[in-house]
Amino acid sequence: MNQRLSEKHDDGVSPAVATLLIIALTLILCALLAIYCMGLVNIQWDLPLNKSPPELLAIISVNHYDGGKLTYESIVTLQNIGSQSLKNSDYRAEIYINDIKQYIIIKTLQAHDFISTNHFGIQLLYGSGPEGEVWEVGNSGVFDLNDRLLHPGDKLQIDIIDNNMSSLSYSKVISRSIYQVN
Repeated sequence: MNQRLSEKHDDGVSPAVATLLIIALTLILCALLAIYCMGLVNIQWDLPLNKSPPELLAIISVNHYDGGKLTYESIVTLQNIGSQSLKNSDYRAEIYINDIKQYIIIKTLQAHDFISTNHFGIQLLYGSGPEGEVWEVGNSGVFDLNDRLLHPGDKLQIDIIDNNMSSLSYSKVISRSIYQVN
């Protein structure tokens, strides 16, 4: 019996080609999505995972005394030991005590702007560094934390973070200072 040409079963190649095209299209779309998502995440390729950020604003003292009497005043003095001035409104601070992040709100390093913010855990921000628009090299500033927050023997860490980072990316710590409280 003779079959007609249109009834031959040679159409088995078409589904295999279609499957390969769908897989290739899917891989291309996945690659484009991955490239797009990599732009949303800020990965610091230049810093090894175990390297700490530089110390630009250094903790130079923690004062617990008033008139020679131990009062646990928790007055922290920082100094710009970096090589350039920092625009105060561009940065915020996070405080860690014994490696535990504290609920202390310091949204700006600019003392004038700090007054009107909702700050918790810190009473005052003052000194030659935070009082101007920029924190000049060599200038100091004071974080007057709530009394009894710090105790002798505590490990204090202050991270200075760039406010200009996108909310979709990780925070960029530009300075980290660690101090053993006496």
